[in-house]
Amino acid sequence: MDKFDSFNFNKYWGPNEYRSRVVFARGSDMQCVYCGETASTREHCPSRVFLSKPFPPNLPTVPACERCNNGFSSDELYTKAFIEVYKYHYLFNSEPRNSERREVKDAQQKFEEFVNSGKIHFDDRISRILIKLAICHITFELTTGFHTDSWDGIPEYVSYTFRPYMQADDIDSWDDFIPINDTIFPIIGSRVINQIYVLELKMLTEDNTEIYEPFAVMNWIDVQDNNYRYICWLDGKNINVKIVIDEFMYAEVVFKGK
Repeated sequence: MDKFDSFNFNKYWGPNEYRSRVVFARGSDMQCVYCGETASTREHCPSRVFLSKPFPPNLPTVPACERCNNGFSSDELYTKAFIEVYKYHYLFNSEPRNSERREVKDAQQKFEEFVNSGKIHFDDRISRILIKLAICHITFELTTGFHTDSWDGIPEYVSYTFRPYMQADDIDSWDDFIPINDTIFPIIGSRVINQIYVLELKMLTEDNTEIYEPFAVMNWIDVQDNNYRYICWLDGKNINVKIVIDEFMYAEVVFKGK
């Protein structure tokens, strides 16, 4: 049997000094990824509100304190509801099933304002959730982005758009690998190492000699087909995250490197 057959590439194999910040393990000395306080709960990343049942097995989790873990629920439901209302309007010219949840009603009202304005409205509640999701992903995958005294999770910028506002080429480009030849690799043992591939580009010289140029790329992580995928990587200055929800919202969050 090959020695890698039983190797779990999704397990954290990095330095122990980061373990309490990036690994959820009951009974351990965990620290909340959002505030740095003692953590006692796990935070799914992504949150299950963005997924469909049956949920994928072994969803990524990071440590969180109870206050932070519960502090995003309302805005997460609002964000999911806004996406659904817009998607139903765009695809079926109708609204999804009515709900008495306050967050859903808020999202429906905000969508009506959004449609009447004729332009994308930047929503603070949606932005807050995208930042939250991005912090979870870069903590889990890149072993960075968790709260410290010198890094508080405030992004350089947050942007998002929706499928009706995108050209076909723009949508296709989101499926591309991210070239990382000239970027910074994550800490050895980080989970995202499993998403790095080395490809060879075949080229011809002026005298028609074939040469092969290797280059490294980062691949997307599909949490659940058509519901949620993301990709995160480092460059010389920034920590970058792209997220696609329901193949309808396309978001990017960029933090200054730690």
